[in-house]
Amino acid sequence: MSGGSVQSFKNNLPLPHEIFIDILSRLPVKSLCRFKCVSKSWLALTTDPLFVKLHLDRTKIHRLILASRSLYSIDHETTPINEEVVSVQLDFPLKKNTSDFVEIISSCNGLLCIMPEPEVFFVINPSTREYKRVQDFQNPTLSSLSDQSVYGFGYVQSIDDYKFVKYVCGSTVCVFSLKNNSWKYIEDSRYRCQLCVPGTPLNGAIHWVLKHQDGDCVIAAFDLVEERFKDLALPDALTNFGVLSTGVLEGRLCVQHHQGMEKQFWVMKEYGVKESWTRVLIQEGYRILKPLCLWKDCKILLAINKKRLVLCNQRDGALKDFEVTGIPFHFDADVYVESLISPNCSKWN
Repeated sequence: MSGGSVQSFKNNLPLPHEIFIDILSRLPVKSLCRFKCVSKSWLALTTDPLFVKLHLDRTKIHRLILASRSLYSIDHETTPINEEVVSVQLDFPLKKNTSDFVEIISSCNGLLCIMPEPEVFFVINPSTREYKRVQDFQNPTLSSLSDQSVYGFGYVQSIDDYKFVKYVCGSTVCVFSLKNNSWKYIEDSRYRCQLCVPGTPLNGAIHWVLKHQDGDCVIAAFDLVEERFKDLALPDALTNFGVLSTGVLEGRLCVQHHQGMEKQFWVMKEYGVKESWTRVLIQEGYRILKPLCLWKDCKILLAINKKRLVLCNQRDGALKDFEVTGIPFHFDADVYVESLISPNCSKWN
């Protein structure tokens, strides 16, 4: 579908066309999905790439997503402070078949990449319930090395493409383009995995903490356009590397420990600038931590040890449980934005 349908869309309301489109672009996804059934004209508008991107640029609704043996969405932003926060269980591919822990690879522009079964990957939009399965790996040798692999999923604005990445450490980078619906294999043997956790998408790259063959630990950033790695330095004060992973908080790269009982994590205030690493202290120790977002009064919402959601006061590091009804005992967590983005490339054109 051409982008011209936004301009050609006709409405019967006594409003100028531009104002009508402006109003629609600020509505929740749930409302817009209902409009698809009104007429072919409404369907054309709500699936038009220009309108979809306009809506994404203006959307303000973010939600938490938790994964265990199912997926749970949490409207943590619009729930009043004194009201109970409730989770909603979601449908997702293979929901009825899976008995495994569903792993979240990452979230990007409203699309969520998940692994509901080992070596089976889907890209889903929790808001529209659309999904696409990532093609199975075409090289059986690489698939057999999954225990030595790390995964990532991200978006590149300059080429308008979403890419799923599997790095078989010390061997090959496997890149799947959703737009081209195809795999590409790139030899790269410089790193070893130190923790098989998903990478962090940011600034058109996927980030993992990996080790060079000589043992030095770095943040390895895989550029999704150039399809090659570059190294980012860890904080100088981080002398005990232990086991580290990356995260993101309000568009800033983070590094956190996954070993011992740490009481800190790190935020890179200016991307790529080593000197901008800033330490964030918390009062309680953790073994596994994931920064999620800032909440209403600028407290940091964290997932700790895959069992608790907590709010961290940035002034003194004090933690307070963020109570949610209906969540599983053990979970992975991420944040996604409500969007109309389709995981199926046929709807982008």
